[in-house]
Parts: sequence; C-alpha cells; structure tokens
Amino acid sequence: MELGLEIQKPSYQSKPDFVTGKTDKIKAYQFQCANCKTHIEIDFQRQIEYNWTGNTDLISDYERTELKKHYGIELSKKSHDGGFPVFDKVNCKNCGQLYVTYCGVTEFSNSAYSIHVQGIGKIN
Repeated sequence: MELGLEIQKPSYQSKPDFVTGKTDKIKAYQFQCANCKTHIEIDFQRQIEYNWTGNTDLISDYERTELKKHYGIELSKKSHDGGFPVFDKVNCKNCGQLYVTYCGVTEFSNSAYSIHVQGIGKIN
C-alpha cells in the first residue's frame, strides 16, 4: 500500500469529532473525495468496534505496522490524541478511489468514547 495525497494530517491539539453523550446524533465523519468531490464517510461505530485490535478487517497486520511507522506511533502505541489508533479503509462510491483512515479512539468512561479523526490518506 502506497499513500499519496494526505487529506488530513495528525494533530496533538484537535477537538474530538465524536463524543458519547454529546454528539451521538453524528454517526460518521464526512470528507470529500480528492478526485470527484463526492462525500465519503468514516463510520464512528466501526472505529469503536475495532479499537482493541487497532485495525478493521480491511487492514492487514503488515499494513497496520507500516501505518504506525508512517504516523510515528511505534513507541508510544497511542494515537496523537492519547487514545488507541484504529486504521481502516474507505472508498469513494462514485469513482472508486480508496483511502486509508487513522482515528484515535478513547474510552473515557465505561462504554463512552471520544474519537479524533487523525489522518486520511489517498491510496495510490
């Protein structure tokens, strides 16, 4: 997997994109496809479901290792916001462009989460 254009880069200071009890009505993070401007979504519930494994079923162990290196989270094993890093792939339904996503997921209380969308990169 080769990353191309990065639509979003990690930040240590970003505000959460989802917080249980505050933004429950927001089910997904939306961004525009770099090719055709179609809206693409990152499903927050999917990120929560995979927060203990670090990647969804669409990301191989090798890809997870490479993405951790790319984003500089090898040593701390934490996302830039202090949560667990979760990697996923999403595609544009219009043109088929594939993207890799990196979210920080924090369980701040029993079954209560905050999610920071830290990275979105176009796959070449």
